[in-house]
Amino acid sequence: MITHDFTRCPRCQSHTKRSKAFNGNESEFWYSCTKCSTYINSYIPQDHQRAFHTDSHRYKGNFGGYGTGKTLTSRQELYKHVLISPNTNVLIGAKVVSQYEQTIKRDIEKDIPEDFVAGSSAQKSYIDLVNGARIMFRPLRDPDKLRSYNLGMFIIVEASETPAEAYHQLKTRLRNLNSAIPEKDEFGKIIYEDRNGVPIPKIAYDWRKGIIESNPDSGYIRNDVLLVSDKINKHGNILDDYNVIPDAKDRYTSSHVSSTDVNAYLPPSFIEEITKNKPNWWTARFVLSSFSYSEGLVYPSTANAIIPKVDIPKNFRRILAADYGLNDDFVYILGAVDEKEGVVYIYDEYVTNNRNVEHLAKAFDEFTDHVPTGMWVSPPIMDPKSGAKRDYEKKTLYSHFEDFGIFFKPGHVSLDARIIRTNTYIESGRLKIMSNCTYLIKQMENYKFPKKQLGTSSKADNKPIDKDNHAINPVEWICMELPADPSKLIGGHYGPSYSLAENKADRESYYANPLASPLNAPDTKSTMFDFTKGRL
Repeated sequence: MITHDFTRCPRCQSHTKRSKAFNGNESEFWYSCTKCSTYINSYIPQDHQRAFHTDSHRYKGNFGGYGTGKTLTSRQELYKHVLISPNTNVLIGAKVVSQYEQTIKRDIEKDIPEDFVAGSSAQKSYIDLVNGARIMFRPLRDPDKLRSYNLGMFIIVEASETPAEAYHQLKTRLRNLNSAIPEKDEFGKIIYEDRNGVPIPKIAYDWRKGIIESNPDSGYIRNDVLLVSDKINKHGNILDDYNVIPDAKDRYTSSHVSSTDVNAYLPPSFIEEITKNKPNWWTARFVLSSFSYSEGLVYPSTANAIIPKVDIPKNFRRILAADYGLNDDFVYILGAVDEKEGVVYIYDEYVTNNRNVEHLAKAFDEFTDHVPTGMWVSPPIMDPKSGAKRDYEKKTLYSHFEDFGIFFKPGHVSLDARIIRTNTYIESGRLKIMSNCTYLIKQMENYKFPKKQLGTSSKADNKPIDKDNHAINPVEWICMELPADPSKLIGGHYGPSYSLAENKADRESYYANPLASPLNAPDTKSTMFDFTKGRL
């Protein structure tokens, strides 16, 4: 146990007293000497907080469940920064004002010594210090309003609730060189570098800082902070292992993930009390600090399915599905089946928008040109909504592609069945997604059900948010097209064959009612038709 005597000044050994805080009460942590002008911060960090304070990365994610001391850690980082950075600017933000007003702003006002403050404005929401540093508090709902700032530090509170653009915009604002020291020559003169004819001071020391504070969640805090971290520091009883792709690592970014049990100052029964009768996802996220079990993730184990890109053997049969979009993205997802091991590999993706069918057909040919004739598991699959419904006189999207020799079949309709099958594939190790499929991976890691409130239920909560799923749907259709065990393919095919001899009107009726189609009847024969090119 480290103990300190804060009743005596470390400089002159005189008695100390609690400092008067900015709000007029006694400060929470600060003492001041009764004789000299020494101020003492009595804060003693716990091990996980000390690790965060000594981390020299520029952008630091501070992620943890309830009671891990995230806001206290951020506040102490703020003190350290402003006291060694005269005339710097610090921005503290959250999605809405209430998220910082009743937390970090209130804590600063009841702790920072009154003598440190030169002035403040409640209307403009800032505190000016006697050394010229300014602490500003701003809502981050509209990231465009951040464009004019020149910052030495920022802190995002409740970061999972803020727009991703706010984080990326704040990074571009982190350029105040009052949080840096220029390099000097032997005569004490600043050394400048020539950058396109402009003299720029060469920096010797640079402590500009961005802190991203949040409970674990999906979204940008996972994809743009955690999973690009140069180093991920785990503190306490952490469930997750993290797979950071080497090429994605950012040497300026780190993350600290702490579970509730790291805080030695919590009441002994605190964890038992807050987890009593709570669902597993709640405990995993808010106590064990799991990103994989963020509330409402449709595919929580996606990270376990991601593998590095490898070459696909030529004898693996291929399967493709597409999701049509005009203003939204149009996506082709391409898979390969290892029949021996019973694994389907999603190994390539094609994403575009605002393209006509001729362009998409040409892209299809180029995208699948490497697939040998006769090596398809099934015809290519597309959203069943793109087929005919009732009016057989109208030309469907399917028939537009048929004009270019590409014959799609409808994907499975039931969303519940697709989710269950795809999750089963992931959790059983039968679905592997190569790391080059970045568009798909980002969507799967962020695909969520509507947020739930404890103690309530709604049928609407059982359907994922219908947004940013244009690559996910094709993967679901691929998993539905294959047997529960991909090694059970017979002759490289599963289910019935596809016949171009079918009457066109009949085929369009099958799009409207897939269960009536021979494609869903027991398999009685097999063909070697190349479904994508209209050739035997």
